[in-house]
Amino acid sequence: MKFLKTTFNWKASFILFLFILSLFAYQGCRKDSAIDSPKAHTFASLAELKQSYEKLAIESKTRDSLKSGLIIKYMPQWENAKYSQINDSIQYTIIPLTAVGQLNEKAISVQTVNNTPFLVVATGEKFYLSRFYPDKKSDDNFLKNGKLSMIDILNQNLFTYSYENGKSTYNAPKDFKSVKGSTKKAAYEVQCREEGTCVWSTYCNGVGYLSTSYPGTCSYPTDYTDCDYTVSWSNDRMIYNTVCENVWVPDAPTDGGGSGGGWTATPIQTATNTDKEPASYYWRSKLDEDFSIYLQLTTPLVKTIDLGGGIAVDQSNPDAYNCHYYTFSKTDKSAITETLASDGNPLWVVSINIKDANFIQVISNVKVGDIILYQAPYNGGAGLSHSGIVSGVDAQGFATEITSKMGEYEIITHHPRDVPSSYGPTSPTFQSGGQTYLSRIYYRRR
Repeated sequence: MKFLKTTFNWKASFILFLFILSLFAYQGCRKDSAIDSPKAHTFASLAELKQSYEKLAIESKTRDSLKSGLIIKYMPQWENAKYSQINDSIQYTIIPLTAVGQLNEKAISVQTVNNTPFLVVATGEKFYLSRFYPDKKSDDNFLKNGKLSMIDILNQNLFTYSYENGKSTYNAPKDFKSVKGSTKKAAYEVQCREEGTCVWSTYCNGVGYLSTSYPGTCSYPTDYTDCDYTVSWSNDRMIYNTVCENVWVPDAPTDGGGSGGGWTATPIQTATNTDKEPASYYWRSKLDEDFSIYLQLTTPLVKTIDLGGGIAVDQSNPDAYNCHYYTFSKTDKSAITETLASDGNPLWVVSINIKDANFIQVISNVKVGDIILYQAPYNGGAGLSHSGIVSGVDAQGFATEITSKMGEYEIITHHPRDVPSSYGPTSPTFQSGGQTYLSRIYYRRR
């Protein structure tokens, strides 16, 4: 019985989006696009990611130093980076890791077993050392069926998930609580727990083998290596990580979801709201579950071109556009300050500037044609998560219907509050970092 090598089919598991997903940056465009600044931040390029990787000394913080004298370093395969965008603004860069070893100062080959190690980088900022433990031993099972652990490399907080048919569920501690009791989406933890992870190693025929157990387990490795005999594994150490109070749980990377929207580092604060609670919700729970189940994928960031002869290539889709382009191309393009044109997506808006554009804030009597900006908690403050155009109002001047584009997916009409929970709470305001922010802000072109 030979052990499964930790390789996987990246193309089968991830559509090459453009650049991705944040901590949850919710379903928006890019993460740090400051709405009030003349020049907003955009997602990091691979060059910028490499710079952050070096500056934060990520390599030294991820290596395994084992009692047997075996030192394992995890080297990023930058050239194989792929991108995963969940919902509208949760975006990740996925970078496979290759293990290289040193045994008593001698360089050796290393193979990881039982799991696939990789880096998850959220919006170019947050680095997670991640391992996927597949239920099925096949190369195309990455993030399909199995379990995932993600460790925030800088603060060592741990997050674990279960995958079934490509859909993930956060494995919460016993006393976990989140919005409306859900454990599927981003939420705050309210209790702490310590979770141990065992690291096993062995060495034979010039090759070092490393088996890292799924957090909370410490089973002796039962699979064989490439050696022609049963090897003796050494339990080198136990790693402890904490899942703790006031830690934001990132949505797990998946193969699908929406995209579009944007973020502001200096969100707008106000005490005005111009919509009311609807009698019922239609889209909110559905889109929390999965965009792809209920919406048509109309403008993917990447499209596959058939060259014939069984050859196909992926390339950026210049026709892809998101919620911000839809909103501002129809109202005032001067608010658009940056797109992903350099990545081949000139209509994908990642930065908007309301302050210097031709808009005024609406504090009462919303009208058809006004626009709406959505905010949600982010990094102790608030971030812009979505935008749309008012297409219905009632006799009292409250907005009753919004038309907006759901990232790469189709344009829909919905109540202002009937959007995915990652776009923000249904309440008029929310608390974040000790301040009050408006969940929805309305504007009108001058």
